[in-house]
Amino acid sequence: MQQQRRDGQFFELRAWIAYSAAATVATVVIILANPYTGFARSVASAAIILILFPLFWLVVRLRRDGDDGPWDVGYCLLAAAGYLVALSMNDWANVALFVLSPQFFLLLSMVPASIAITVVNAGGVLVRWAIGDLPGDSIVDAGAMTLLVIAFSIFFGHRIAAVSKQSAERGRLIDRLRQQQKEIAELSEQQGAASERERIAREMHDTLAQGFTSIVTLGHAVQGELDADPAAARRHVELMTETAQENLQESRRIIAAMTPGRLSGSALPEALERVVARFAEETGVGAGFVVDGDARPAPPAVDVVALRVLQESLSNVRKHAAARTVDVELAYLPDALRLRVTDDGRGFDRHTPRDGYGLDGMAARVREAGGAFSVESSPGAGTGITVELPAPAVVGAASASASTEEPA
Repeated sequence: MQQQRRDGQFFELRAWIAYSAAATVATVVIILANPYTGFARSVASAAIILILFPLFWLVVRLRRDGDDGPWDVGYCLLAAAGYLVALSMNDWANVALFVLSPQFFLLLSMVPASIAITVVNAGGVLVRWAIGDLPGDSIVDAGAMTLLVIAFSIFFGHRIAAVSKQSAERGRLIDRLRQQQKEIAELSEQQGAASERERIAREMHDTLAQGFTSIVTLGHAVQGELDADPAAARRHVELMTETAQENLQESRRIIAAMTPGRLSGSALPEALERVVARFAEETGVGAGFVVDGDARPAPPAVDVVALRVLQESLSNVRKHAAARTVDVELAYLPDALRLRVTDDGRGFDRHTPRDGYGLDGMAARVREAGGAFSVESSPGAGTGITVELPAPAVVGAASASASTEEPA
């Protein structure tokens, strides 16, 4: 990871590295083209300036995040000292300031970089005066010019380096944003997969599992009726066959599309009434069904949720309630439909932890449809399940019935 950060910084500063290389070559050429202090001294001066470039390249490769690191400070001190030595050998070495000034602001923060700029410029005047290259009567002019150069270098050098650093930071932010977007997409995909698995589990629980439960229950009944009541046994075998066929269709629907299937053009009240009648026939429990209000079309998803809630509620009555009667009411409200299923069974304590998926699955399905789900129950007092689903009236509907699913 650390190496990746270093590589990223090197990549961001590649333009400045190229500039430093070009400016360094130009400085060396100018020094060698003007060997007024002697060829050997000029070569030595050019060599010092030339050596600074690979050192700068190495520092950029090795530096960590942020400015003023040990590599940064070390290079700037060495570059300042090397520049002053080179300047003492050939006055044309001052062209190297065009190389060093941007480097100081790229590697150091504002204050250290400004100090380094001041040192190399003021130090250059002192070096030239010390070696006799600057007459005494020219010190004032040189000093004023040096102050101007320092101010210019600090102002524009800082602004240019700041823009470069901001661009590099924006690049890093964009890279992080892209990485975060990728992570969000992956999390969203995982969440979608988890939601889909939960939906499939609900579909299988609300349809296939209930159908198999009915088949098992009817199978036990047939075993006791084969000799005592053959007619009842044949009727229960017919119910088993119908349920098995419906389960087969349901499994094909789940595999093929995972959308509400087995449509028969029935209105919701008719479909619910058949579920209740089938339940009463299979269990012998007295079951009543009433509709309150005028039936009207509702979104297919709402009809499916109502049907699944009724199926699961009656399945719970079959398995747990030991009820004698069950009442089912479907009420059409101005902007919603309400389904209420009540039984006079043994009930349960709603605050006691329970096993099973039925109630939680119903509640989740209702919430996904934008509805409200509530349970009323206590030991020995039966159970009431109420579901209210959004179903605004459809203006100009051609029919007062909506297609929904057949019971499982």
